[in-house]
Amino acid sequence: MVRVVFAEDNYLVREGTAALLSASGEVDLVSVASTYDELMSAVDRDLPEAVLTDIRMPPTSTTEGIDAARKIRADHSE
Repeated sequence: MVRVVFAEDNYLVREGTAALLSASGEVDLVSVASTYDELMSAVDRDLPEAVLTDIRMPPTSTTEGIDAARKIRADHSE
């Protein structure tokens, strides 16, 4: 099982994808986030093996997902 944090701001996409990931039997969905801040907190708290993130999320809906991926990689290189 792969420990995953999933981030998506759209409620229907977030809930549907989370259900699919959880039902796969191969993913341990440890946290779901809807904003950049929630994503960063979840990663720091839950220490996932992988992060699946939307590119555009609140607060500005521009590059939060990309920014988060860069910061996560820098802060959690393991």
